[in-house]
Amino acid sequence: MMSYFKTNLVLGFTPYIGKDNLGFDQYCKKSFHSTSINSEGAAFFYVQASRILDDRYSGEQVEVVLQCNNSASLTFEYKPDENNQMSAFMTINKNNETIRFRFKTTEYQENVDGQCVTKYMHTGLGTFALVLGCYLAGKAASNYIDGLYDEALEMAQEQAEQER
Repeated sequence: MMSYFKTNLVLGFTPYIGKDNLGFDQYCKKSFHSTSINSEGAAFFYVQASRILDDRYSGEQVEVVLQCNNSASLTFEYKPDENNQMSAFMTINKNNETIRFRFKTTEYQENVDGQCVTKYMHTGLGTFALVLGCYLAGKAASNYIDGLYDEALEMAQEQAEQER
């Protein structure tokens, strides 16, 4: 789950417990941990996700840790999953509990040199990167607008002083 708190982006984690009888994902409602990241933290994960999406790692494993507030940390990993496919994971470590989230991949078929080849697209990671990019763009716009407000306020104060 992602949401906003003041000017930060909140990442919330609930453990996955499996699928129900209809095939829908189920999560443990008794355990939930969250932490927030500022724009620097969002940029950190945005760059990592973008590198994977741009295939800059070419199968290399990645593990980076970002320390957060209240003794929490977020670990971002790119490594082989149980099927030996490269997958991205985000893990929160908080209050001596660890909850891991696996970003969804989508399987598709592509014609390569006349052969139908199975490939995997990092759709969940792409969505995460887009959300981070929008958060960062919104934060930059907000800072710009705040600057305009400060500038307008300063100009109004100067004009009021001149009229006295």
